[in-house]
Amino acid sequence: MSQSIHPGMTLAAMAIAASCALGVNGSPVSADDSHVQLRPGSHAPAGVMYDHMHKAGEFMVGYRFMYSRQSGDTLRGTNSVSDLDLAAAGYEMKATSMNMYMNMLDIMYAPTDWLTLMVMPQWVSMDMTMQGLPMPSGDGHGHGHGMDMAGHGTHMGSHSHTTDGFGDTLLSGLVRLYQDQINHAHVGITFSAPTGSVTQKGPDGRYTHYMMQLGSGTWDFVPSLTYTGQVDRWSWGGQLLGVVRLESENEAGFRFGDVFQVTGWGSYRLLDWMSGSLRMLYVNQGDIEGHYNGPHNHSSPPDLQANYGGDFLDIGFGINTVVLEGPLRGNRLSIEWLQPVYTDVNGYQLDRVGTLFANWSLAF
Repeated sequence: MSQSIHPGMTLAAMAIAASCALGVNGSPVSADDSHVQLRPGSHAPAGVMYDHMHKAGEFMVGYRFMYSRQSGDTLRGTNSVSDLDLAAAGYEMKATSMNMYMNMLDIMYAPTDWLTLMVMPQWVSMDMTMQGLPMPSGDGHGHGHGMDMAGHGTHMGSHSHTTDGFGDTLLSGLVRLYQDQINHAHVGITFSAPTGSVTQKGPDGRYTHYMMQLGSGTWDFVPSLTYTGQVDRWSWGGQLLGVVRLESENEAGFRFGDVFQVTGWGSYRLLDWMSGSLRMLYVNQGDIEGHYNGPHNHSSPPDLQANYGGDFLDIGFGINTVVLEGPLRGNRLSIEWLQPVYTDVNGYQLDRVGTLFANWSLAF
């Protein structure tokens, strides 16, 4: 996942670049035109945002979909813990599944070749299923003990709850730093406006789990640095990205942790209209600071601020496609699956299953 920007080319690489920079009529393709050609690999895998720019006067509209799921074991650090261990730690409930759906509009306009502006509103939906835990035994640990056939010694049974609504809105400017016939680099200056609610409540009238809120509730700064390259059928890239909370707390009294992530990818054009990609993603996220300023529960791990954040490593498998001819020419569709390979959580958290991304876009 190299983050270097145009480290220099050998004579062989320069020869390849010269041959790849020729169009079908043998004329050179300018640097400004090369990154908007209809090549499937000219866009990053579906899960990467702020990855490409447009030439002066060009618009792009797009739709991004994300589905993320957590289920299975509850983790403490990198290790699974039992229900009895959670009960011995003082919890009455645990999460057994969590699904998140994100629908985002992607609207871009380039007033100049070196600047692309973006606005991205989103709609977020989440659902979580909870399960009661067995009462710890008299030894204070509960090891070696379970429930009887009738489920006695267990707190409240299984139930589900949902939240949905507008999420936070992203406002971004991408500024080109460098471009030649192979390499491209730009910086992203993004702000996340707190348009998503952080006052969602459950049926009991109390604040729901922190992770079920629809936004961060704070103005956030999201800087990014992106490098991409293309030679013949190969494309590659890397990105550094952070999320910095600009306020000490939101209207509900807390602040989500800052985020740092680094990703790198490579893709190969399998057909003129389709490329396959492989990506690695590392994310570090801090835990929550502050505390709900209204009635809320402390009965399950998602109710406590220390049970958020950690270190996460995923591998992504993707397909990018573009329509080359006909009335749908220029339409792009990309799909990517992110598979967790390493998870080290803060506190107690539900394990991750994976994340699916699907994007459509059209530039004009």
